[in-house]
Amino acid sequence: MLRNIAAAPLYPWAGQPSAYDAIVLRTGQDGKLKSQALPDDDDYADKPERRDFLRQYGMEGYVPVGEAWDEGAAKPLTRLLVRLSRERSVRNRRAAYIALMRDESLDALSPALQALHKLPGLHAGNLYEEALWMARHGAHRNVVKFGLALLSQYGSERHKELAFTLGKHEEFTLYAASALIGMEQASKTLCELARCVDGWGRVYLVERLDPETQEIRDWLLREGYRNRVDDGLLAYTCALKGELEEALEAETIDPELFAGAGGILTALIAGGPAEDIDDYEQAMPVIGAYLRHAERMCADAAHLAGVRAIEGFLEQDERAWEKRYRSGWTPEARHGYLAIVRLIAGKVRVG
Repeated sequence: MLRNIAAAPLYPWAGQPSAYDAIVLRTGQDGKLKSQALPDDDDYADKPERRDFLRQYGMEGYVPVGEAWDEGAAKPLTRLLVRLSRERSVRNRRAAYIALMRDESLDALSPALQALHKLPGLHAGNLYEEALWMARHGAHRNVVKFGLALLSQYGSERHKELAFTLGKHEEFTLYAASALIGMEQASKTLCELARCVDGWGRVYLVERLDPETQEIRDWLLREGYRNRVDDGLLAYTCALKGELEEALEAETIDPELFAGAGGILTALIAGGPAEDIDDYEQAMPVIGAYLRHAERMCADAAHLAGVRAIEGFLEQDERAWEKRYRSGWTPEARHGYLAIVRLIAGKVRVG
């Protein structure tokens, strides 16, 4: 144990790049990250080596070791933050930083934020500066996350670039979003950030995105639903927020919208962890409108994916359709669409 304490740096953030610097370094010209590596990856790759940060750094007296984080257990952490807000010394910063390095610190995030407002003596301006420092200079992910969470309590535009940059890494996207919401043109900023991520980060952002402009709605229908986790996670959300039914009512649509609508319908029909085609109340008119465009736009087999998905849906067994008939579908619409699907497929094969 003495050897571990001696080997530990006095200041955990010293001697390695911050998460922010690592993200900036690995951001390509397209604004997307070329690597998801973070400075503390080695720590997280070998968790047994870091089970007890507090003891390693000689800090076990500050936060109960092994104790579950509830509102009561979060109080020692909030006291550290209040102390830091009163006196922005390196000693106080070190104590708070090491406490935040614990895996369990994130469990304390919500009760800690609530408790901070109740504890006397908090210097809000100084705490904001320390939150900026954590987010900008933190080399450990939990510290950065907590810094972003603290920034979310302030409406300042000052941390906009910082939160946006950190949000490009999907470890931080959700926390960055909380720090960006409430700013001017927040929806535009969140949409721009969603374009930079394609995994769970995009899911978090699209779920929180207010589609207040046509530009955002257009992006949701053309690209927003796509993600590397499962398109079904966002298909329903994008269909509603992007107003898919209204978009397909146009006499003609662009190829990107046609492809996006086909992808959304395919994901809804496939089903999965979120709402599916049977949850989508506009399914019948939307499928009809999509097939109307497909009659003109399906030039070859590459364009048939959405049509084929619809065909499989329409051909499902009668037990599934009995329920759909009770929910607004009609046999006439089903069989009429099926005839159109087969007509389109036949034309493509002949062509």
